[in-house]
Amino acid sequence: MDLYPWLKVLHILLAVVAVGFNISYAIWLARAAREPQHLGYALRGIKFLDDRIANPAYLGLLVVGVLLVLMRWSFTNLWILVALGLYAVLAVVAFGFYSPTLTRQIAVYETSGPEDGSFAALAARSRLLGIVLGVIVLAIIVVMVLKPGT
Repeated sequence: MDLYPWLKVLHILLAVVAVGFNISYAIWLARAAREPQHLGYALRGIKFLDDRIANPAYLGLLVVGVLLVLMRWSFTNLWILVALGLYAVLAVVAFGFYSPTLTRQIAVYETSGPEDGSFAALAARSRLLGIVLGVIVLAIIVVMVLKPGT
């Protein structure tokens, strides 16, 4: 039995889960903007989804992706190298900047409220980092689909 197609399906499903949950954060925040009394719930929900669903799915993408490369490809292929490089940048931005910013944003919200100036600064930083992460993810998807250099 050839496991490659099944691993490819798993890889795609993990991408749908990871990216889909990430996209939902903007929806959560847009709804919370219309109903500010739910902002804390939305922020904690985003943190939960990020930590427990999206980030594990991204880790699964790496593991399954490496297995797929070992089965049919080579780590010397340009598109694989570019995708892995972008993935590394994604991980640094996500774990080094976005997640800590979201954690601080929740802490400030819970201690000082959304009117606090530092909360607004953290919200702006979180929004910017989310956009940067979205662009990186989009670039990875384009590279994975188009496979430049093959």
